[in-house]
Order: sequence, then C-alpha cells, then structure tokens
Amino acid sequence: MNYESDVAIVGAGPAGSTAAYVLAKLGLNVIIIDKSSFPREKLCGGLLSSKSVRLLEKIFDETEESLNKKIINFSSNIFQVMFKEKTLAKYYSKTPTYFVERTVYDNFLLDKAISSGATFIQNETVKKVDLDSNALFTSKGNKIISKYIVGADGANSIVRKEFENNGIICKDIWRNSLGITLEISIDKKKLPIEKNIICLYFGYIKNGYAWIFPNMDKSIIGIGGLLKDINNDNINDMFIDFLISLGFDKKTIDSFIKKIRGHPIPFGNYIEKPIYKKTILIGDAAGFVNPITGEGIYYAHKSAEIAANAILKDYINQGKLEEDYINNLNLFLLPELFNSKKSRNLYFKIFNNYYLAKIASFYMFKNTKYY
Repeated sequence: MNYESDVAIVGAGPAGSTAAYVLAKLGLNVIIIDKSSFPREKLCGGLLSSKSVRLLEKIFDETEESLNKKIINFSSNIFQVMFKEKTLAKYYSKTPTYFVERTVYDNFLLDKAISSGATFIQNETVKKVDLDSNALFTSKGNKIISKYIVGADGANSIVRKEFENNGIICKDIWRNSLGITLEISIDKKKLPIEKNIICLYFGYIKNGYAWIFPNMDKSIIGIGGLLKDINNDNINDMFIDFLISLGFDKKTIDSFIKKIRGHPIPFGNYIEKPIYKKTILIGDAAGFVNPITGEGIYYAHKSAEIAANAILKDYINQGKLEEDYINNLNLFLLPELFNSKKSRNLYFKIFNNYYLAKIASFYMFKNTKYY
C-alpha cells in the first residue's frame, strides 16, 4: 500500500508527537509511524525541568495545573549531591523539578497529535529511507511518500543512519560522543534511603554520574556516561557497586538483574546541520541532549517546534527550509549544548574527585537554602 502526506514523521516519542501536533493543527497532512504499539513501555528517568513545563504550556495550550492532573507524576524541590556515600550538598530549590512516567507522557502527546488530525501508523518499522524522493519503505511492504520527512526516531535513528550512508554526517563523530545508561524502576518502598528527593551521585563512572529520581510510587535508579570511557563488560559492575552502596542486599540486587534496561543516549554528539534537502532530524536523532546532565525531553520538544515552524514556512513559501531551521537552532538551542559540551570534561573531572567536588559544591550552592 502507498500512503501520501505532506509530512512523514518517523518516531512517536516526544519529539515526533510534538512536530506532528504543531503541523497537523495548522492543517498539514501528517503521518507518524512508529515500530511500537502505543501505549508502550518506556523506562526513562522522566525528569521534566521547569523550562520543559513552560514549553509544554506554550506548545500544547496547557497550564501547569492541567499538566499536573494529566501527566506529572511527582515533583520535588530537594536536591542531594553526593560523592559516592558522602554528601556534598543537600539543598532546597525554589523551582520544583517534575517527573513523568514515560508510558503515560508519550501516549498523552501522541493523543494530542492524533486529535489534531495526524494519522498514526503503529507497530510498523521503517526499513529504508530515500532522502532524494522523500520516501519511506516499511517492514510491512508499505511505502510512504511525502513532501517532508522528519526523523524523530531516537539515538538509533534509521533516518540519521541514511544521512551517514550518504556521507552527509560522520558516523565516527557521532559514536565518539555517544553515551550509555542503565536504569531500573523499583517500588519506592524498597528504597533503603530517603525516598522523595532528587539524588545525583559522582565517583562511580568517569564522564557521567548515577542518580535516583523519585516518582509517585516508584524510584528510577540509573547510571550513565560516555561510551568510549566505559568498558561494556563492566558498566553492569559499576551499576551493581552503586546499588550496593545504597544499601541493597545481594538477594535484592539479584532480583533486580533481569529488570535492568540499557539504552544509548546522545551525550555531546549533537549535529550542527541536521537537515538534507527536505529531511530534518530532531530530538535524540539529531543528538539534542544536554552533554552534562543528559536531559533530552526539553530539547526534543524545542527542536520539534523549531522544525515544525521551518516546515510550515517552507510549505507556504518554498526555498528557505534549511536556512530557517539552522538559524533558529543556532538562536534557541545549539549555544546551550555547545557551552555544556565545552565545560563537560572539566565538570566531571572536578565532581569525580572528592576534594575538588567538595570545594566546587561550596561555591556552587553557597547562596542556596540548605535542607
């Protein structure tokens, strides 16, 4: 079967659904295709910064109150920064940090896109992308022809790989700053330490950190860092060491093993020109993740908004797609990623040394309210 649309979006995560919502709401014929059936399980820290919430309010015509009712699972104002088992700082932030369960969150965004008129094709994988004819070929033998393609299919993006195959971007540069994370979701009652605070841990992994993010009923425990600095054979051992330091006994840790999930994460490999002809990369597919914190949800939404606006302008007055997309990335998104990447090595060098981290924490948090 052949499908035709104005815009074909690969991936129905936050980036893809945001782009679909904006474009469909303005009257374009939009198809979203995803390899999974929704709602689908998605393990993720689910951290929403305050700027993410403000952006959701702007794009989706929601309020903080409505978002709290529909998708926000938990919020906390208390941060604890640790070097292994030693506290560096514990403080109260005036601005809360929010948490969502990604299964609920992603489904909410997708429903928004569908309600605005987007067509959703689920449980169907894009196997091949033709960047010159704007065509997608799927696992079920279908073909989607569109005026524009948006690659919103994550760190393992099939659309981005087609950029690599055509020499548009460098595969080695992408891999050089690729990160990896391991995470597990547990019943909050089983956590042997304080349960409702945001904890960041240094000293367990070279260019990265470990964390505990609270949700309503669960806690998300994870560890992540640059893949090139990690021996794939021992990142599991790093995670186990971290779990042991939290106070879990061997029997409990053994019961966790099968529940641990790992996934790649862009960690400084953002693409400065993620566009070729009428195909645009957004979100994780373009590497838009903070190179220090690993935050990706905000950049998924922001890059989707920028891409959707560029497509709309080009659709009305063709000829300025690349110029609009790149210019607005350079204005509203890339400088923050550039600055974070520039300071990343120094940041982790300091915080993975206890004495340097202690000094840095004193100066970083001296004007905050200690908890």
